[in-house]
Amino acid sequence: MATAVLAGTIADVDWLSIYFGPSAFLTWHRTYTHSIVVSILTSMCVAILVARLLRRSMPARQVGPVGGGALTDVPSKGAWAINLSVPLYVSLCAALLHIAMDACQSEDVRLLWPFSSKRFASDWLPGIDPWILTILIACIALPELLHLVSSEIGAKAKKPRGQTGAIIGLALVLVYVGVRGTLHSNAIALMQSRTFHGETPRRASAFPESLSPLRWHGVVETESALNEIDVDAVSPDTFDTDSSLTQFKPEPSPALDTARNTVTARRFLATAQIPKASMEKTEAGYVVVLRDLRYAASGETQHEIAAVIELDPNNKVTSQELVWARDLHR
Repeated sequence: MATAVLAGTIADVDWLSIYFGPSAFLTWHRTYTHSIVVSILTSMCVAILVARLLRRSMPARQVGPVGGGALTDVPSKGAWAINLSVPLYVSLCAALLHIAMDACQSEDVRLLWPFSSKRFASDWLPGIDPWILTILIACIALPELLHLVSSEIGAKAKKPRGQTGAIIGLALVLVYVGVRGTLHSNAIALMQSRTFHGETPRRASAFPESLSPLRWHGVVETESALNEIDVDAVSPDTFDTDSSLTQFKPEPSPALDTARNTVTARRFLATAQIPKASMEKTEAGYVVVLRDLRYAASGETQHEIAAVIELDPNNKVTSQELVWARDLHR
């Protein structure tokens, strides 16, 4: 249990980067520690640590088989191998399952680093899914309740307690994720099949509603605007494009082109899924703000990052920085 918890959560150590500002958070969050290579390496470290602790607490030449049973004498090297195999298997499964589930969410991950900087985000699952939590809690609690009943009547267990519940829980979660993926595809297809204020979609994105697998928050990009709209994946008759919230793109201008070519803007745009630019003329020149509509559509605005570029009247950059979007309104 300790091995699974440690290996399954250690990748989220990158969350500490939030305390070092938006720039550090953009660099570290769900990047290097969420790659397959790093997950395998950290799993091996966790397994070796746990195996060493087990080796110290158990006689070197006595090792029990998985699931219990009589101790058997084996050479010291054999004992080390057996002690290491179980923690390694558990830690690998937990770590890889972690990043696989993260790849099903809206916050992208760099699964292939250091071989590729490509980011993956399927947008199937919310950050916290109450249905998955319900499935897992039920599959943990029910075997414990059955164990209490069987112990009262003196029945002997034929297999490790919780094994059946774990298998059923994993199967149900896989089926649930597959259904979510199908509904996501339906929502995307529905948005792409309609026109928005006389314009055809260039790109459509759908983000999950945590409480209802049927309801999705869509963003459709057309030539002149970005349209936000809610979608019911199984009720196309209720889908009305006129109810969308439209945000028009700014007109092309030298100031906007200059802002987009800054180091800060390029860095932001490399990670943004649905970039939206806004430009304001001020007494000192211009202020260009780049935001990612993915945050608002997915309901994860608490840690939204924006890029702010200020220019003088001659379109010369005077400042550029990444900021928390919540600070823009202060």
